[in-house]
Amino acid sequence: MARPSPMLSVPEKKTAAAELYRDRHFFSAASFSDIRDARAAVAAANPQAQPPASRRALLLRYHRLLFSARDDPCGFDETLSFTWHDAFRPHVKHAAASLRFEKAALVFNVGAAASRIAAAHSRATEEGVKAACGEFQRAAGAFRAVGEMMEEEAATTVDMSSQTSAMLERVMLAQAQECCFERALAGGKSPAVCSKVARQAAIYYEEAYAALVAPPLQNHFERSWVSQIQLKAALFNAEACYRHTIDLHEKTEIGEEIARLQVGINGIVDAKRTARGAPGPLYDYASRLEQDMNKSLEIAKDENYRIYLFRIPAATLLAPLPAASLVRSASLSEILDAKAENGTQSP
Repeated sequence: MARPSPMLSVPEKKTAAAELYRDRHFFSAASFSDIRDARAAVAAANPQAQPPASRRALLLRYHRLLFSARDDPCGFDETLSFTWHDAFRPHVKHAAASLRFEKAALVFNVGAAASRIAAAHSRATEEGVKAACGEFQRAAGAFRAVGEMMEEEAATTVDMSSQTSAMLERVMLAQAQECCFERALAGGKSPAVCSKVARQAAIYYEEAYAALVAPPLQNHFERSWVSQIQLKAALFNAEACYRHTIDLHEKTEIGEEIARLQVGINGIVDAKRTARGAPGPLYDYASRLEQDMNKSLEIAKDENYRIYLFRIPAATLLAPLPAASLVRSASLSEILDAKAENGTQSP
């Protein structure tokens, strides 16, 4: 596979124990003892230490059992509330007497588990990259669902806001699209196809980065997160330029080729200078791609000087590169499919 790069995974939200027996509605639930036990299992002290597939199974089981309880956010006894901590700022927490809030937090953690499963897959084989792609799309769907579920909640932590839900969905779609780019390269797809797939990955990363540097998400996430997304946006825009220029060179459109290569190189150079704290392998990827593009640029400039003498268009005059999305956010029914408890979902 082509240059597998590091992927981001989302940490789970932690929760405080909830004494469900205090709420009269749970007494009428046929599976009350199962609900109570499942809730206790979900409230493990260190969820990140558990294998993500096993963790997802626990979360899905508890979510399914909750449907036997009354979904009435106004009907709880005053002594009952569900408390969940912000996944990215664990010292911040929110409590609410709402099953909708409880279910949304569970779906968030299902998405987090899917992202961990995806990031852990080895993408050195076609099977691995395909499996990772499917899990990232499930994670995207989960985070999208969280935003929709929380629309009627008056307040929450930043990690469950509509802005964060949309941003996390974009990050997961970007990483799924990145898997598609790796498959396209490994499968020998044409430069035009590879360029379109790379450009769409860049668009998803650019949208996520724009959300991360604006309120209310600004300063909420670790710098390494922001830097990795910023650098990947530049990398995949450069990949799109690079693959597109292969076709331009074959068509002897050398002037545009030089301009596109310069745009991609400048983007990498700027991102490497400002994106601090991203993983080392990602900087290595950037350096290799920059070297490859510089070699192509030297060849194109030499040929243009000796043979063609084409005018080099300004970067602002270049048309946007075409993009093609090969991924989608999974539906909530797909995400909550009981088969996922055993890790048997198909991508």
